[in-house]
Amino acid sequence: MQRLDTNNQIVKYLLTIGLIFTLGLATFSCAQKAKQGNGDGSSQETVISETVPSNVFQQKIKGTKDVIILDVRTPEELTDGYIEGAINIDFNGPDFQSKIKALNKDATYMVYCASGIRSRKAANLMKEMEFRSVYDLAGGFKGWSAKGLPSVKP
Repeated sequence: MQRLDTNNQIVKYLLTIGLIFTLGLATFSCAQKAKQGNGDGSSQETVISETVPSNVFQQKIKGTKDVIILDVRTPEELTDGYIEGAINIDFNGPDFQSKIKALNKDATYMVYCASGIRSRKAANLMKEMEFRSVYDLAGGFKGWSAKGLPSVKP
């Protein structure tokens, strides 16, 4: 009889531990889901980072309120021209990451370089830093210019 009571106590103890573990796991899982959003895409935690063609890039510049155009080329490359309203932060500059880190993460950024390679890297970095909305220009400024889209010559 004593052995049966001990076995029952062990079973109760293991069931209690299992229940606590299950509740903890469910709580953690729900917290992760809440951080990701509620399933309808309306979460503020959503991060957009995509490469878009020049026509979409131009439409987003025109149609997005408070958009920030970010040119990540070197100062020497700016002599070829730039997209009107762009701010320049040199991707190859020693202070690039600190300057990017100081930007508003909730704004929409349109990022470009000469050919699209550095802007993609910059957009990826911004995504890692949890910027909410970053678009980079496929083909870069060369592709933009080749399509005859507007630019400013210094």
